[in-house]
This record gives sequence, C-alpha cells and structure tokens, in this order.
Amino acid sequence: MSTAKPEARNPSLARQADLYLDSHHEEFLELGGLLFKNFPPDRDKISAQVRNLEHIAVSVTRFADIEDFVKNQMGRESQNLKPWREVGQAVLDLLGTLRNVRVLRPGGTAEDDASPEDQLEFRLRLARGWARAVVSEYLYQLARGKIQEQGRKD
Repeated sequence: MSTAKPEARNPSLARQADLYLDSHHEEFLELGGLLFKNFPPDRDKISAQVRNLEHIAVSVTRFADIEDFVKNQMGRESQNLKPWREVGQAVLDLLGTLRNVRVLRPGGTAEDDASPEDQLEFRLRLARGWARAVVSEYLYQLARGKIQEQGRKD
C-alpha cells in the first residue's frame, strides 16, 4: 500500500472565483467608497450610474461588455457623467486585474489552464461578485450618512 499523498486537484471555477473575491474584498470596498464620493446619492437613493454599472455586470454575457460600458460613460459629454472621468480608470484598472486572474482547469493540476469557455464563466463570476461588493459598500456609505444625519436631528 502506497503512503504517497494523492496529487491535489484544482477546485471548481466557482470555488476559485470565490477564493479570489474573498481575498481581494478590501480593494473592492475602496472602489465602492470612491464611487460613493463621485456619484453621490440622488435623494437618498443609489446613483443611477452605480446601479447601471451593477446591472451591466450581472447581466452581460461577455466580460468586455462591462469594460465597454465604463469606456462609453467616460467618453460621454453629459454633465452628470463627468464623474466617470474621475473614477473610470480605477474601474477599468480593477476590471483589467480581474481579466488577468489565472483560472485553472477544475480537477486538473496546477499547470492546467481552464478552457476559454471556462475562463469566460470564471471572469463573469468575478465581475458579478466584484459588482456586489462595490455596490454593497456604496449602500453602506449611504446608510452611514443617513444614520449620522438622523443622529444630528435627535
């Protein structure tokens, strides 16, 4: 009987994405704070621009569509879209980081990269988790502001 340990196998795509998201959560929260600063709430509601970003991230079928949305917003001349020029590059940089995360073939060895289809699925899962973290920080900042404002009224 052999006492050698079995070779470790790569976790599922979902597990790899979740591990990455958890280990980089603080970075996403910082971006949520930056979005809050640049896209202040509209009458105690989340900015339409932040909600649009979240919607795009959770609904697209191509990772590049999220990047294209940000670039389009940055290039528009509308007065209410000027904040995109302040935060857009930070969003694109973070999306670029997500795009370049190495994803391994589930069940394979550490040398086995995932197929292009699996890489797309992985990146979309990263983007969706990233968007949830960013928006949750935005909403947290909104709630904190309301709590502080309520405390001043009391």
